[in-house]
Amino acid sequence: MLKFKDYIMPNIGVFFRHKNTVDVFIEDNYDEEFYLALVNRVFAKTGHKINKLLPLGCKKNVVNACSADQGKRTIKRVYIVDGDLELITDDNDKTLRHLFVLRKYCIENYLIHEESILEILHDYVLIDKEKISKQLSFENWLKGLSKNLIDLFLHYALCVGKLCEMVKKIPVLKEEKGNQRISDLKVEILKVISEEEYNEKIYTLRSKWAYSVETLLQIVSAKDYLFPLLEFRFHKFKSINSVNIRRETLRLRLAKLCDISELTPISNYIE
Repeated sequence: MLKFKDYIMPNIGVFFRHKNTVDVFIEDNYDEEFYLALVNRVFAKTGHKINKLLPLGCKKNVVNACSADQGKRTIKRVYIVDGDLELITDDNDKTLRHLFVLRKYCIENYLIHEESILEILHDYVLIDKEKISKQLSFENWLKGLSKNLIDLFLHYALCVGKLCEMVKKIPVLKEEKGNQRISDLKVEILKVISEEEYNEKIYTLRSKWAYSVETLLQIVSAKDYLFPLLEFRFHKFKSINSVNIRRETLRLRLAKLCDISELTPISNYIE
């Protein structure tokens, strides 16, 4: 995408005025169809239709463009950004009009929905849903991931500057590897803060974010961790039938089926 000044970005929607009744600004433009499916479900009862999202490249660009768009205009618009690690530390901007910060780490976190996953699996394995549910053991599976992954992301949130690097596309989580990553992060953190300060900060975060499925689905990146792990979980069904779903297809189908109740407040941010 061409690089525009922040004050120009809010106006790029004029090129798509024939497609949208609301300008919806987002971060990166990847696999737009699943994001569109979610957004249009959110706006379904408002009478608005969005055929083209407006990606601005990164969270900082979206926030800066929103900051430059605080005056009155006739165009309805909303700026949507991921919660990211700032969700954990409560550092996301709360002052800007039109800015909707996701209450979860990223948009994919809203797709991890048991009933929707069971519905998709049922189309592939063609056995009774109760049997699929029992074999998937969704809740227990998530509980087993919770402590290790939550602690990992609490440590990511403590990292300063460029100490934090996300590990992409992990196919399966082995607890000892997760623990080693946490230990490595702690070593890096202790290079810039004292152990006393570290203990205070990690205690505060652990007190706020309990080791639970709810926390897991809120602060652990579904895009980089939970989706790859979910795909690996599908391997349990290979002895019955092949479950081989492309990531893009899985996201789109879940976007059409998942519970969107937590996303409906987006429609309140348009003006």
